[in-house]
Amino acid sequence: MSQVSPRTLKRPHWHSFQGEPVQAGRAVGAGVAQFVVPLLVIAILLWLRAFVMAGVVGGVSVVIWLVRAFSPAGRRGVDRAMLWLAHWAGQAVAVVLLAPAFYGVMTVIRLMNRLTGHDPLQLRGRDAPTFWLPSDLESRRLRHAKRMFCTERLVRGRFTLLPLAVLGVLLLVVAEAGLRLYGYGTPLLYVQDPDVGFYPKPDQRVRYPGRVITVNAQSMRAGELASPKAPGRLRILMLGDSTLAGTRVSNPELYSSLLEERLNAAAGKPAVEVLNLGVNAWGPFHMLAFVKKFGAFEADLAVICGPVWDLVRPLYGLERLPFFPATRPPRLALEHVAYELLWRYRERVLGPPAEQAILERMEAQCREGIGAYAELARLLQRHGAEVVFEMLPPASDTFGATTNALAQRLFGELAASLAGVGVAANCAGSVFRDAKPAARVYYDGVHFDRLGHRLYGAYLADRLRTASSRLKPVLARP
Repeated sequence: MSQVSPRTLKRPHWHSFQGEPVQAGRAVGAGVAQFVVPLLVIAILLWLRAFVMAGVVGGVSVVIWLVRAFSPAGRRGVDRAMLWLAHWAGQAVAVVLLAPAFYGVMTVIRLMNRLTGHDPLQLRGRDAPTFWLPSDLESRRLRHAKRMFCTERLVRGRFTLLPLAVLGVLLLVVAEAGLRLYGYGTPLLYVQDPDVGFYPKPDQRVRYPGRVITVNAQSMRAGELASPKAPGRLRILMLGDSTLAGTRVSNPELYSSLLEERLNAAAGKPAVEVLNLGVNAWGPFHMLAFVKKFGAFEADLAVICGPVWDLVRPLYGLERLPFFPATRPPRLALEHVAYELLWRYRERVLGPPAEQAILERMEAQCREGIGAYAELARLLQRHGAEVVFEMLPPASDTFGATTNALAQRLFGELAASLAGVGVAANCAGSVFRDAKPAARVYYDGVHFDRLGHRLYGAYLADRLRTASSRLKPVLARP
């Protein structure tokens, strides 16, 4: 038997596992990772079209490669910096991921355990011989054994309803706070009117995430009107539906506001005032009834905007729309959500709304809509305004991808009818053919996003310079 000695205790194969091949393999893997990971990150950034960030990542990667390759001291410094960065990044990620669980979830669980009397360590057990038990209590073992052979009468626990009530109230409070942060609870309110159908309640300021909607005393998304109109100021009244109302952007981002900005820049002074009377779900009969009831607000130029499909909209009120009346605003954000969900349920129960139900008699309804637009044009002319129609085709037509034959035919009939009253009508066509990125022009295939408002405002500024005889002298600088 060999004697135990330091030599026998420190045999090399005890402390190395075929050291060189394993270390070489790890070195090769690490070297490959140093090249592959940055290249993969750069490829992803290029695919996302983040060219500047891809250039920064590429430059930093090249510098690190060169330092590690030619300077042992630099390599050690880079490794220490990377370890330091990884340490603090791990700390930050751990806090971000675990803090909500510990403070949000574990606090609630602890509260519920306290309310229900849950005591997993038997800290409050009267018949427990110690806080740490090798097995369960005799009474509980006996209950379990009995339950295996016969039914057991349920014993009412203490505080049965209180935890549920506390949890329910807590969930309601959290839901209310979250919904209010998302914009629910303070919706845009509407006035129900027997003649007009509905229109926005005057003097509103509604805040949603990322935007603020302001409505003036005349129910317009515009500044307060001076009455009488300021001398030398040309006033443009724009009438339309939700594409003009633009409730997904703030007032300064509307294409009507951008149109005013561009025209005043072209005039070299504040010579033009644009009024936005766009209302969600409006059609030609709503616009006609509003102008009949409230006038044209001393407009010099009236521009009627909206999709061609507005022709099929009859006059209706709020009874089939998810809008809150001004007489009954929601008190809670949860009420706001419940109202919209109830509206969707009613839509399923009651069937399609009037606008869809009349598609079977589209021809007749379109003729009525064309007649309402023609009457609106004559009414605005009697108020002393020049009238221009700027209609929007379907979204696919604006990109030049398709041409909707039905929309083109309906616009042709509208233009022919308006020509009889001396009003010019134009359909935008492929106005967004070269828009980049195209996906940001519309947010839902119908309504403009911020990019769409900017592009269409620029388009209208160029169009009205040639289409309006009253605008040309205002924009002509001395």
